[in-house]
Amino acid sequence: MTFISPWFLLGLLGIAIPVYLHLYYRKTPVQKEFPSLRLIKLSVEYVARRKKIRNLILMTLRILTIILVVMAMARPFLGASASASADAQAPSAFVVLLDNSMSMSSVDKGISAFNSARSKALELIEQMTENDRATVGFVNEPGRLGYSQLTWDKEALKKIISDSKISAGGTDIASSLLPALKLLAPLKTHKKAVFLITDMTESAWRPFLDRYDIAEIDKSIDLVVVPMGAQEIDNMAVTDLRVESPIVMTGKKTAVKAKIANYSKQAKKIRAVFAINGERKSEKELEVEANSEKEADFEIVFVKAGMNRIALTINSDSLPADNERHAALRVFDPCRILIVKPENIPGAPENREDLFVKFALNPLAKSKDNSFITESRSANELNNVDFKRYAAVILINQRRLNADVLKLLSEYLMGGGNLITFLGDRTEPEWYNENLTDNLGGGYLLPARLYKRVGNAVSKSVYYQLTDLDLGHPAFNIFEAEGNGDPSRARIYEFFQVKPNASAIVLSRMSHGFPGIVEENRGAGKSLLITFSADTKWTNWPAKPTWLPFLHQSLISMITSKEVTVKNVKPGMPVSITIMQKDTGKLKIVLPDETEINPSSNNGYKGILHLTITDTEQAGYYEIVSEKLGVLTAFAVNPPAVESMLKKINLRDIPRFIPLKDEPGKRTVKDKVSVLRNGYDLGGISLIMLVLLAIAENLLANKPAKKRTE
Repeated sequence: MTFISPWFLLGLLGIAIPVYLHLYYRKTPVQKEFPSLRLIKLSVEYVARRKKIRNLILMTLRILTIILVVMAMARPFLGASASASADAQAPSAFVVLLDNSMSMSSVDKGISAFNSARSKALELIEQMTENDRATVGFVNEPGRLGYSQLTWDKEALKKIISDSKISAGGTDIASSLLPALKLLAPLKTHKKAVFLITDMTESAWRPFLDRYDIAEIDKSIDLVVVPMGAQEIDNMAVTDLRVESPIVMTGKKTAVKAKIANYSKQAKKIRAVFAINGERKSEKELEVEANSEKEADFEIVFVKAGMNRIALTINSDSLPADNERHAALRVFDPCRILIVKPENIPGAPENREDLFVKFALNPLAKSKDNSFITESRSANELNNVDFKRYAAVILINQRRLNADVLKLLSEYLMGGGNLITFLGDRTEPEWYNENLTDNLGGGYLLPARLYKRVGNAVSKSVYYQLTDLDLGHPAFNIFEAEGNGDPSRARIYEFFQVKPNASAIVLSRMSHGFPGIVEENRGAGKSLLITFSADTKWTNWPAKPTWLPFLHQSLISMITSKEVTVKNVKPGMPVSITIMQKDTGKLKIVLPDETEINPSSNNGYKGILHLTITDTEQAGYYEIVSEKLGVLTAFAVNPPAVESMLKKINLRDIPRFIPLKDEPGKRTVKDKVSVLRNGYDLGGISLIMLVLLAIAENLLANKPAKKRTE
């Protein structure tokens, strides 16, 4: 209990007055000579006993009257909160945490929960007096404080709240509540409170309650929750949209998968519309059972190479923010692969060492509806070749290449091209090391230096196997799943011993520990070295089922490695992007609402540009555009799927938090906050009881003594 005017409690000393008067005026029987002594004695005892009881009651009433007079003047307040137990004259320090996560955009009777919450936050700030201090925070992921320190500037805080916008992000109670508690904890002379205005979704509260022991939070700080939004909201949401193919080609059917969730108590029928670059391409009618998810598959043919924007949209409902999901997808024209086979020996049959590679990449030599278009040439046909036309160049068992071709290959690789080198019986380690590495300086082609040959492919009496496969690398991760084959079953009868460069990685080793397949990033490109032949002279792998997926995955990983693969971006999460192209000119970021911003960037090695994008609060499609080259890359931001689950948590499951419910037509927010800070005002009750006691005392004091009847 606290008092507005505690000095008036000294008036309680006045209790001594009725006690003194009671003792002073207490009458004792007077002895008199009278014949009928027995009757007089009985009469005196009876009257004295009745007066004694009445006098005790009167004294008690008069003491209570004095107490109530004093209490009414001292203005007592009674409350269960920490603030109500503190000094009534102490100023307040509080933090208003406003939930602006995606779930707060739910609409009930035409009013969004966020707009109502913002109004409540303004009402709380309006309660500040000139001695109070406060700040404002936001609960969307990642949570933050509007001001890092408490302030007296009420108008500045109100402006922050008024200017706040709904986010597409999730709810993160801890990241805003913990800084708020840290801000209030050192204050010793203030009434302290945190007001959390949120829609009470269980998906947001459960992780917080499981991780933190709220009961151990500083007891001097009141934790107040202001529930917002309707209690029961049915919601449908698009929770996933993906393309599982590692590379998407124009003119080729591509499987797109989506997932639609029904967070309600009854089955729902919806229409799902799939669009590419804003143009409707396909739609489906689906029925989703209550409290379940359903997958929807679409077969799409892309006609435009480059960045494509895909989206899936369903019917609008009370939470429209999660009814559409976006994805950014790089689409390629069929990749041209140049295979450089060994030169033919005069008088010998035509060299066919490229056969297994060609067949694996394009079995039917298709020019359409295939991921790769292959072209074979011998080494003496390379002088007039424009290597930039090809997604990758594959060198097979080359004896030598002329200096001009090597220079062009080095420029191609360092500029972003891809090179795969197979060794064989024509390989001369000395020439390879000198011309493909030493003479080219920093523009070298091979990821390792070559040494002697190991094994004997003629007798085939001893064989080696691929071991220590790097299953985390795209070239081999397809084999991690059971049933996709095992490259280690292949036999290698002969190979070259190599020593990888310092920055190279070994994707596979031979049985005895020698490197078998080595890869290295070269400038903006990649170089892959396979230490054995591309045909069946030195190994039986090209005749095995795992040969084709290995080549496909290796080329796809090389081709797509230079593309920005920014996926699963959450709203508010910074995005870092590396741009490989040179001379891009001025860059800009086009946001989902079509506004443009300039990214923060710094130049890296040889013109490589590193971008950082922090303005990702909106859900939708983001483009990085060059004034010279057009759209360089793009990414999509989507709300977390868990944010679409609008089931409410029971207030009884949340310890320490005092609910401040919105009750239209009853006590106002101002009154509720006053009760929280000061407790219930007992002054009015004291006055009412004082009047009642005064009436009772007057009636009892003036009541005539009742005569005894025999």
